[in-house]
Parts: sequence; structure tokens; C-alpha cells
Amino acid sequence: MKRILTTLKSKWPEYILEILVITLGILGAYMLNNWNEEKKSIKKGQEILVDVRENIEANTIQFQADIETNRSVIRSIDIVLDNITNIKVYSDSIDKHLRFSSWWATPRWKSSGYEALVDHGVDIIQSKELRKSIIDLYEITLIEIDENSRLQEGNWIAMLPNWLELIYRSPDDFRSADEHTARPFDYQEIVESRMFRSMLTFLRSQRLADIQYRNLAIEEHNALIQLINGELQN
Repeated sequence: MKRILTTLKSKWPEYILEILVITLGILGAYMLNNWNEEKKSIKKGQEILVDVRENIEANTIQFQADIETNRSVIRSIDIVLDNITNIKVYSDSIDKHLRFSSWWATPRWKSSGYEALVDHGVDIIQSKELRKSIIDLYEITLIEIDENSRLQEGNWIAMLPNWLELIYRSPDDFRSADEHTARPFDYQEIVESRMFRSMLTFLRSQRLADIQYRNLAIEEHNALIQLINGELQN
């Protein structure tokens, strides 16, 4: 027994060294693993940001097209309003404008990058400002555009019976959109109808709201792209 204790005491410094070496090895491996995981996380975050940026750039182009569509609708509404308010003489040239007056741009956007960000956790993006800006765009701004569109669709459904009492919609709607036509059952009736004039001005105000919502989204897009570019450069 005494011999065993003596042996342990003489070997004790070696045991300490071995334990220290093993501990440092484990700690080094742990730190290296964390560094590798952090590097992978940063790389994945950058890939997601590239996808988000590409989505936003595509959405900007789509929203600009939507704005032009809404402006075209407003021009048609103004032509019809001018015709029934001032000219008061029917011409089949207004038929396409009567049809287009009830048109609107359905909101569409790409969100695959944002969906990937949510799947991986928004904390994968290091910048708090950038995270907030992306979330605000998809969870507030784009949701408002969608809700506004749903509200307008509901308003149109409510107006449609009265509209169809006055306007005959051409059955050959299989043609391209710019060839669609509609005509009044009785032109003089729509000239004298305050309800019809009110429907037109209401539709006009809705198209203006569509334009405003999309312009605000485009402004957010531009600011967000700058933030993303800055984050990718860093």
C-alpha cells in the first residue's frame, strides 16, 4: 500500500499534464467546431440575403408594372367620366374604357428568400436593423397591400350587381385584356345616373390607393437593398 502511494505521488505531475493536454484538446476542438458552425451560419445568412435581394428586385419590377396598370385604369375612368359628364354623346370608342374601368392589378410578389429566413431563424442575420427592415416589409407593408386588395375586391363584388344593370359586358373575354369591351345598355341612362358616376369615382380612388401602397413598398425595397448590400460587403 505504501509502495502504491509513493508511486502515485511520483507520477502525479504527469497526470496533471495529461489532464491539461486533454482538456486543452477538447476545448480547442469545441472552439474550432463553434468557429466552423459560425462560419457556416454566416455563409447561409449571406445566401439567404442574396435570395431576399433578388426577390425584392423582382417585386419592384412587378409593382412598377402594377402601378402602370392602375394608371391606365385611371385614364380609362377619366375618359368615361368626361364622356358622360361633358361630351354626353355615345361612341363605341368608350367601350374598351368602360370595360377597363373595373380592372385592377392583383398584388403578387416573390417571398422565397424571406421564407428561407424564417425557416432558418431570423437571428441568422447579424444586423438588427436589417432583420427588422425585412420583417417589416413582409409582415406589415406587403400584408397591408394584400388586405387593401381584398377589401377592394369585396367592394367591387358589392357594386357588381348595380354595375351589371347598366353595363353589358362583352362575352368574348377570351381575347387579350386590351381588347375587352363593355357597352351601356342605355347610354342616356348612365349619363343621368349619379350612382354610376359615384361608382366610377370610387373605383378611381381605389386605384390611387393601390398606387400609393406600391410606391411606399418600392421605397422600402430601395432602402432594404442598400442595407443588404452593406451587410454583404461587411
